[in-house]
Amino acid sequence: MTGRTSNRVINSIDNILDDVKAAGQAGVDAQKEMRDTDRVYKEDGSVVTETDKRIEDYLFARIATLHPEANILAEETARSFDPEQPYTFAIDPIDGTDAFSQGMISWCVSVGLFDRALTPIAGIVYAPRMDLLFFADVGQPATLNSTPIAPPDPGSPLTPASNLMVTSHAHLQFDIRKLPCKIRSIGSAALHLCYPLVFPAVYGAIENAKGHIWDIAGAHGINRSLGFEVELLSGGAIDYARMVDGSPVGDVVLAGHRQRIDTLRAIIAGG
Repeated sequence: MTGRTSNRVINSIDNILDDVKAAGQAGVDAQKEMRDTDRVYKEDGSVVTETDKRIEDYLFARIATLHPEANILAEETARSFDPEQPYTFAIDPIDGTDAFSQGMISWCVSVGLFDRALTPIAGIVYAPRMDLLFFADVGQPATLNSTPIAPPDPGSPLTPASNLMVTSHAHLQFDIRKLPCKIRSIGSAALHLCYPLVFPAVYGAIENAKGHIWDIAGAHGINRSLGFEVELLSGGAIDYARMVDGSPVGDVVLAGHRQRIDTLRAIIAGG
């Protein structure tokens, strides 16, 4: 791809919404026929199915046709990355493959768009079996099922009645006993990161240090469009430049309103 730098500007990714919806429906249809033998483990211990690969190939082909000016990174197949290209898409064909392969409904198709500086500028997270379509177009605030999102009041305190969406590896990465609230994990990083935007009882989200660019990209663009943060537990922004080769984020990820992230960080750090 090197040498094919484009000056085209992506003002919207609305033209891939129907493709993401079609990919989600293909996942729904495939899940009905899923057998236990369809679950295959990758070298890193995560689950993959043929449906992941088929959806990824479909979305890659559609996005490459509609947006030839962009890099496209995806989970199941290594793709080249040209830093001179003005945009980069990151595709997770099924975020929550383990849940998907076991018949659960908490999975989604996730697509994120970055600018040249690898800043998230748009995102789509579609959970067809939950009837949830989060969408933040370029330069626009996010919607849920085409309705503008009005995030919950960030000033509400963290209490035993609060909910926190966490990675299923939370107990291996930090002491969850310090958190004075209910702990929820539904198996999809992208959905975890989006839930605090729309459900008042969800205080925030804490995600896996082993997450990849495609796990986070779509949800990050959606959060950012509403002024919410997605950042590292150790402090500071996610360095997506070091993740374009498939490397994991390398630190626990926090998502939510600024003051809530600060509260969670202080609790986990023991402050």
